[in-house]
Amino acid sequence: MRVGLVADTHVPTRLPRLPAALLDGLRGVDMILHAGDLVNLEVISVLQGIAPTIAVAGNMDGPRVRRALPRQRIARLAGCSVGLQHGHQPHALQRRYIGRGFDAPEMALFFAAMREGLPAADVIVFGHFHVPLISTREGCLFVNPGAVAPSHGRSTFALLEIDGEVRARIVDLAGGPSAP
Repeated sequence: MRVGLVADTHVPTRLPRLPAALLDGLRGVDMILHAGDLVNLEVISVLQGIAPTIAVAGNMDGPRVRRALPRQRIARLAGCSVGLQHGHQPHALQRRYIGRGFDAPEMALFFAAMREGLPAADVIVFGHFHVPLISTREGCLFVNPGAVAPSHGRSTFALLEIDGEVRARIVDLAGGPSAP
C-alpha cells in the first residue's frame, strides 16, 4: 500500500490552492493522510479526487474545520496502525520545546505526549513544525511530511510504503525525492 502524507497546506491563507506538483506527486497513491492545518475543507475535496483522504484538524484550522474533523485518528492500513494528529500540544508543554530542533533533548516531551495520545500506533504522522522528519523512537515510526505551504525554504510531502515492511520518504516539491 502506498500512502501520501500531507500537512500544513494552509489554503488559502498561505497558498491560493494546492500546488500542481503536489497533486502530480500524489497520483497513484492508495490513500492520503492530511495531518492538519488545511485551513479550508476544500483541500479534502481536491485530495479526494486523487485517493480516499483522512484528515485531522490543526491549530490554525478555524471553527468550521475543527467541527468537521477530529483532533486525532487511527487508521488501520495494510495491517499497520497509523496514528494521525497535527502535533500541537497545550501551551504549557509546547513552550518547553517549540523552536528547537527535533534532536533537542526537550523534544522528548513532544514525542512522549504524541505516543501517550496514540499508544496503539505503529506509525505516527504529524505536522505543525513545518519541518520534515522520519525517525524511529521506541519502536514507533514518526513521520512529519513537512509543510506544503513553503516554510523554512522548503515545500514537502511524504510517501509511506506499507508492504510487510514500513518505509517512508520525504518528497521535495521543488526537486523531487530527497533523502529519507
